[in-house]
Amino acid sequence: MKKKENRRVTMTKQLLKDALVSLLEKNDIYNISIRELCEVADVNRSTFYKYYGSQFDLLADMENDLIQMVNQAVEDNPAQAEKIVLIICQNIEENIDLCRLLVNNNVDPAFPEKMFSQAIMIQNEIFRRLGNSEGLEIEYMYNLLTYGCYQALRVWINKENRESPEEFAKIIDRIISKMA
Repeated sequence: MKKKENRRVTMTKQLLKDALVSLLEKNDIYNISIRELCEVADVNRSTFYKYYGSQFDLLADMENDLIQMVNQAVEDNPAQAEKIVLIICQNIEENIDLCRLLVNNNVDPAFPEKMFSQAIMIQNEIFRRLGNSEGLEIEYMYNLLTYGCYQALRVWINKENRESPEEFAKIIDRIISKMA
C-alpha cells in the first residue's frame, strides 16, 4: 500500500506544479529552468531536487496524477460510463489550465498516447460495451471511440462558454451508446 504524504510535502509539490503550469503558459518546457521554477513556487532548489530530478519529472508526475484519476474513476464506477465521464470532466474543470496545456499538445505531444495506453480501465469499459464485436472491428472501434472522445474533450476544454461537466458527460455517453 502506498504511504500517504504529509501535508507539507503535498503542499510543496502542489506549489511546484502550479508554478510549472504558470510558466508553461508563457514558455515551452525546454526553456524553463529549475531556478525559475523554484522562484515562482517560492521553494528552494534543494527542496525541488528532493522530489524531482528535472522539470520533465515534475510534468510526468502531473500527467500521472491525471491518468491515475481517470483510472480511479473507472475502477470506482464499473459499467457507469456517464458517471466516469462526469468525474473526469469535474477533475478537468478543477485543473483546466494544466489540461488545456496537455490536450493542446503545447507541452507533451505524447500525452494522449500515454493516457490511453496506461488507462487499462478505459479499454476494459469500451471492450465491455463492444461485447458482440470481434477482432479487427473491436480494435478500430476502440480507437475510434477513445480518440474521438479525446478530441471531443479537447473541443470542450477549449470552448469559451463550455457546457457544464454534467451536460458534457451526458453528451459523450449518448454518443458512445449510439456507436457501441
